[in-house]
Amino acid sequence: MKDKLIVILVLVGTLIFFSNSVSAAVSLPDEVPNITTQTAQKDKAAIVMIQSVVTGTVSWPSYTMALAADESIVGTWQSTDGTDTVIFYANGEFGGSYTGSTPTISYSGTYVIQGSTLTITYITPVANIAQFTVSISEDMLTLNGYAYTKISSAIADDDIVAIAENFIYSRNTGIDATIETADIETGASGTGFIISPDGYILTNAHVVLADEDPIEAILNKFIYDLAEAMLIEVSQYYNIPQDEQQTLVEILLIKFLDYFVENGGDVTDVATNYYVLSGMGTPGEDITAKSWSAVVKKQGTAYTEVGGESSWGKDIAIIKVDETGLPTVTLGDSSKVQVGDTVFIIGYPTIGLVEEFFQPESALEPTVTQGVISAKKTLKTGIEAIQTDAAINHGNSGGPAYNDDGEVIGIATFGAGPETGIANIMFLMPTNLAQEFMNELNVENEHSILDTKYAQALNAFWKRDCYTTIDIMNEVLVLYPDHPYAQEYITECNRAIVAGEVSEPKTPGFELILVVCALAFLLFWKRKQVD
Repeated sequence: MKDKLIVILVLVGTLIFFSNSVSAAVSLPDEVPNITTQTAQKDKAAIVMIQSVVTGTVSWPSYTMALAADESIVGTWQSTDGTDTVIFYANGEFGGSYTGSTPTISYSGTYVIQGSTLTITYITPVANIAQFTVSISEDMLTLNGYAYTKISSAIADDDIVAIAENFIYSRNTGIDATIETADIETGASGTGFIISPDGYILTNAHVVLADEDPIEAILNKFIYDLAEAMLIEVSQYYNIPQDEQQTLVEILLIKFLDYFVENGGDVTDVATNYYVLSGMGTPGEDITAKSWSAVVKKQGTAYTEVGGESSWGKDIAIIKVDETGLPTVTLGDSSKVQVGDTVFIIGYPTIGLVEEFFQPESALEPTVTQGVISAKKTLKTGIEAIQTDAAINHGNSGGPAYNDDGEVIGIATFGAGPETGIANIMFLMPTNLAQEFMNELNVENEHSILDTKYAQALNAFWKRDCYTTIDIMNEVLVLYPDHPYAQEYITECNRAIVAGEVSEPKTPGFELILVVCALAFLLFWKRKQVD
């Protein structure tokens, strides 16, 4: 466990998160929109936000934090005649000056107290070792019978980093001994898309934490929170540069980790749960209340080793929610993708903190990024990844990538990374690879009557036929009462009707009735002639 803690400590630092949200409310179009807008509106209900939440309890024996040196001696002392001033530092060093001679003698070195014996190792003015019988009573210090009075116990901020090296964590005993606990929650977020009406969802393996050790994830978050708390406290109490604040926190953390491991610190009650949000979240809303619980049915690996070298693996997972009659996307044939093809990606970009899932401060909804297929790259694993310049922001991982026919041909997965010095290089896992996973589970990419009705309603909406839109969207809500977007189109059409922006459907006029009657009479007369 100590190895895990040390790795986690290295990760503690400044985290940078990216978000790029572009969204718009439903509005009646002036003309039929392009394929990107059509697909975004048609499939948005089938694109979901996935939260993988890891919970656990960290426990450790209570402790008292103290200086390794005798705290009572730390400070500045002066002899009763004022000629000798000595400073004992908490880090085991000392220094002082004697003004009872000419010139003044300055000295420094290290010290150790064992019982009533003070051992001083002089470094200046002459290397030497001396021992004194010491006694301390409040602000009085006696060394071999010579009395000193404490004139200052303050410690300069400049010394605090060095002093921290001498801090120790001592386990409490007796009535002070307790077990401290902290309930920790962490995880990851990403995007997925529904592929069958009975609740199967495609996403990335790394979105469901396929390669993550949940205990390590809990420890990571625990240490991160502890470091944050320490940094706040250090910045409040010590006026030292930021880099020294960070150094001080790292020293204290390392000492705590040693204490944690040596005294039986533990992580228990670890659990990983998956939640799926379909639609939008609004400020102040408890998003968990409108989410579905999910289970992982099959998952690949985000990373794998090939010939001793790391490579991206089959970063695909299939999860399932216990729902029926859901909207779905249409999967395409990724082998037909060509360099230069247009591609657009839909997903839920977030700032990456799982806390936003439980305490939302801003609306969450799927957004769109666009680009082209720039290359096909074969990974060391033999997987042919699809390269694109369409942005894959944090949270978009696992989202669908579409071709110009509105078919999903890839799963938004990863970027080259800023450390490579390469910008705008993103990669998709091909849907044909996902099809292999689906075949193993006997999952078919299917549509239901819900998708048919919703598409009919949208076609009417795009043609500004609001009366038909309202009628069919109401049918959609009968089929799927929790549809996250159908009511928006009904509301917009009602607004447009009241505002006079659309015309009522024409009812048959008198002239049309005469024509119909004439045709009916002519048909009847011809039949009589035949008879």
